[in-house]
Amino acid sequence: MRKVRHAVIGVGIMGKGHAKIAHEIDEMELVAIADVNEGLARSVGEEFKVKWYTDYIEMLEREKPDSVSICTPHFLHRDMAIEVAKRGIHVLVEKPIAISVKEADDMIKTARKSGVKLGVVFQHRFTEKYRKLRELIVEQGTLGDLLFASLEYFCYRSQPYYNMARWRGTWKYEGGGVLINQAIHFIDLFQWIIGIMPKRVAAFSGTLLHKIEVEDVAAASLDFENGAKGTLSAASISEPSYIRMRVQGDRGAVYFEHKMDKESATIAFFSPPIKEAMFMTTDVPWGLTPEVEEDVLILPDIKGGHEAALRDFARAIIEDKEPAIPGEEGLKSLEIVNAIILSSFKGSPVEIPVNREEYEKVLSKLRCKGELK
Repeated sequence: MRKVRHAVIGVGIMGKGHAKIAHEIDEMELVAIADVNEGLARSVGEEFKVKWYTDYIEMLEREKPDSVSICTPHFLHRDMAIEVAKRGIHVLVEKPIAISVKEADDMIKTARKSGVKLGVVFQHRFTEKYRKLRELIVEQGTLGDLLFASLEYFCYRSQPYYNMARWRGTWKYEGGGVLINQAIHFIDLFQWIIGIMPKRVAAFSGTLLHKIEVEDVAAASLDFENGAKGTLSAASISEPSYIRMRVQGDRGAVYFEHKMDKESATIAFFSPPIKEAMFMTTDVPWGLTPEVEEDVLILPDIKGGHEAALRDFARAIIEDKEPAIPGEEGLKSLEIVNAIILSSFKGSPVEIPVNREEYEKVLSKLRCKGELK
């Protein structure tokens, strides 16, 4: 099998993980790593016995890899991805794809123009429990037409978490808080699992407990093209941490819950066919409700994870096909995040796709406001 010659930019916790996987899987050969921290770059390079650099441009010019993982803070993603793509090198970027939809558009356009593949790492899409949900809802159409969908994502991040890196918790460098850094994984899964994007968002967000510029709580109402409605809420001030999702169609509903300290998740499928249920007719007593059948699945957390994501990207290069999560797919969750932030600061609903120029202006104001503190 042909091996893809792979390099990694940024070898902190996530980047070192990419380097380890690229070093071990059959589809890749790790050829070099780069990090501005010389000590870290040397240490990781020596560990995997590959060349190391403090200047990623020099690495690209000297090593000429087939592909690169970008694992730096996301305010650097746009410029780095464009530099890599312009050299004809395939780009795999960690989530989120960028800070703003305009930045993501630039990355996608450059990759397409340069004839290279742009992939985004949303590793949970490769995990069995989430693939099962998508299979039920989108591929099998078990629920029928979407009526309502909700997502709750609650996690905990301490103040020291934000204090350990100057880019965290700032509009200039992080471009948001719990939405763009933690919940975005599950916002991505939410839209992927239900198979439809909202067309309009009305939202509120705030900073309630942390000493940071960006939001630690957000809540949004969603309006879908087919008339279905939804809600999305996220917070980084909650323990225990959990994810809940409910999707209601006209032929049934799915309820999903995963407490993050547990290895398994529960999926409950409910039917009847709502369109034909007794409570939708006029000739039955008002208090009579339809009988509901419940099928509960307990799914172990069979992880696809980062290894599956890197394997998929390598095979996309070898077989010359689209990666499972190309740039256009990685853009979708960012579109929702930017819409929630824009709506929150405008105080009114916003349309999706987000107005690129309007969002850049709001983000610029938020950055300036943060710098004045």
